[in-house]
Amino acid sequence: MLTGLSNAELTSAKLSSTYSDILLGPGQDGKFPTTRSGLKVSELSSAKKALVLAAIKTYVADIDDENAALILAKYTAELDETYIAYSGTTAMETKNDYVRIDGPNVWIEYSTQGGIVIRSANHPHSVWRDRTGDYGGN
Repeated sequence: MLTGLSNAELTSAKLSSTYSDILLGPGQDGKFPTTRSGLKVSELSSAKKALVLAAIKTYVADIDDENAALILAKYTAELDETYIAYSGTTAMETKNDYVRIDGPNVWIEYSTQGGIVIRSANHPHSVWRDRTGDYGGN
C-alpha cells in the first residue's frame, strides 16, 4: 500500500512523530484518537484505493466469511473517508516503522518492533479494531 504511493502522497501520509508501538494495544480499549492524520483515501486513484482495501482485507479475512463480507462492505463504503498514515520507512522492516489505516469504523495499526530475546530479530505488533464494534468497548 505505501510503496504504491507517489512522493507527494507519501509526504501527505507521513506522521511527524515516531511511533515505537501500536496505540490501541492491550489496555487501550476505546481510546481512539479524535483527530485523523495522514492522507485521505479519497485523494487516491482507484488502483491505489484497491491497495488500501487489500490491506484491510488481510485483517477482515481472518473471521468467518459471512461476517467478513458484512464488515468489508461497511469499510468499502467508508473508504473515501478513511486515512492512511505512517512513520519511519515504507518497508515496514525497521524498528519504529509504523502504519495506520483509520476510517469511520476501521482502525488498523502495524508497528515493527526490535528484538527483545533475540536482539537482532525485528517482529511486528499489529491490531485491527473497530470504532463502533470494538471488543474493548463492549
